[in-house]
Amino acid sequence: MKLILLFSFTVLSASALDYKRDVMPIFKEKCYDCHSDNAKKVKGGLRFDDEENFYKRFAKNDVVIPGDWDASFLFVTIVRPEHEKGAMPPKNKGERLTEKEVRTVAQWIHEGAKIDGEKGKKGSDELDPEKILKFKDGRIVTEQFGPAPKALEPEWGEWTNAKGITITARFRGLSKGKVSLELKKTGKKVAYPLEQLSKESQEKAKKLGGSSEIKMMEK
Repeated sequence: MKLILLFSFTVLSASALDYKRDVMPIFKEKCYDCHSDNAKKVKGGLRFDDEENFYKRFAKNDVVIPGDWDASFLFVTIVRPEHEKGAMPPKNKGERLTEKEVRTVAQWIHEGAKIDGEKGKKGSDELDPEKILKFKDGRIVTEQFGPAPKALEPEWGEWTNAKGITITARFRGLSKGKVSLELKKTGKKVAYPLEQLSKESQEKAKKLGGSSEIKMMEK
């Protein structure tokens, strides 16, 4: 009797993670605003609330490659630094997945991405995320590149408009003739017409707007 119970426990504990049971609840909390029937516009046509729809999208752009979690675009987007383009959820658009949730998604893909009765090939034991997926200070660490770089924050500076009024703010971007600034006094972000700044501030905005590092932090 003890042997039977032990065997049953082993089988249950070794069962593969299931999308609907283990992964969908994570996406429901963190991603449904953009990737469900509730969204005003489904981003990229990808829905996490519809198993059939999601499964059909696996192969497109390698969204999910069963057994190969670190090559799956889905995994790449959820661990990408939030200030980078393509991070999911986008900055200020939702709460990031926790370390535990990221591990669950990685493990689900590694085990074959079981979904709607379908299951692919399991990945190799050497690439089991339980063994090699590491985090430091809440950020993913890879053997190839080390700790993910922290987002660079622009320095506070003086900005003057054409009337000579000066404010202290951080440059956040330059797009369509408007300068995005974060006000130090209130923390609010404002879009100010470039032509209404002083010549000196206009030149500074153009210089910063042409920097690759700053562009990565634009919204």
